Order: sequence, then C-alpha cells, then structure tokens
Amino acid sequence: MKRKSKLHSRFLAFIMLCLIFYSPFVSFALQNTVRVSAIAAAEQDAAAQVNKSLWFFGGCLGGILVIILANIHEPYPPASSLLGKTPEYVSYYTDAFRAKARNLQTSQAMRGCAANCIVVAGCYGCMIINMVLEESYY
Repeated sequence: MKRKSKLHSRFLAFIMLCLIFYSPFVSFALQNTVRVSAIAAAEQDAAAQVNKSLWFFGGCLGGILVIILANIHEPYPPASSLLGKTPEYVSYYTDAFRAKARNLQTSQAMRGCAANCIVVAGCYGCMIINMVLEESYY
C-alpha cells in the first residue's frame, strides 16, 4: 500500500509541476500572437496612411529641414482601427504604426532631397560644360 501512495504522490507532483509551468507559456503565446497581428496591421495601415508624394516633394523643396521634420513628426494612428481592442494590442499597434510611418516619411524626404541634389548637380554640370565649350568673346 505504501508503494501505491508514493506513485500517486509523484504523479500528482508531476501534474502540479506541469500546470505551474504551462500557464505562463500559454499566456506568452497568446501575447505573442496579439503582438504579431498588431504589428502587421499597423505596418499595413501606416503604408496606406502616409502621404509619400508630399514628403518626397517636401524633401525636394525643403532639403535637410524637411528630413529633420519627417524624423521628428509622430503621426497618430487612426482611432477606428483601435476601437474595441485590448490595451496590449493598442500599445503594440501604436508603437509599430509610429515607427513605420516615421520611417516612411524620413525615407521619402531623403529620396526627395537626393533627387534635388542630382538635378542641381546636373544643372551645374550643364553650365560648366556650356562655359567650357563656349567660345570666348574677349
């Protein structure tokens, strides 16, 4: 009879040990799926919401100042995509949305500034070539 109770107590100890360590893994897995879905939705919404042409032409006209502004400006996510969501989802979504939108803004402003530099360098190059090829009237 003693042997049976020892086996029974070991079995109960094993079950209790499994239950203790199982629940954090389940909650972590659920939290991870919430995080992944929130980040995916935020990045998709940010790509759709950011006005890329505005930041590109702003970079063309404003140069480095618009790049700095694009890096500082934090856009707000649309409230309609946050209604009825858990606080964890809202937190992950907001952080991912702001990071992706800021990244898109800054990259478009930098592309605009680079395009402006290429155009200006081309104009100066044409002027220099014109001056070299032009006959001197003096």
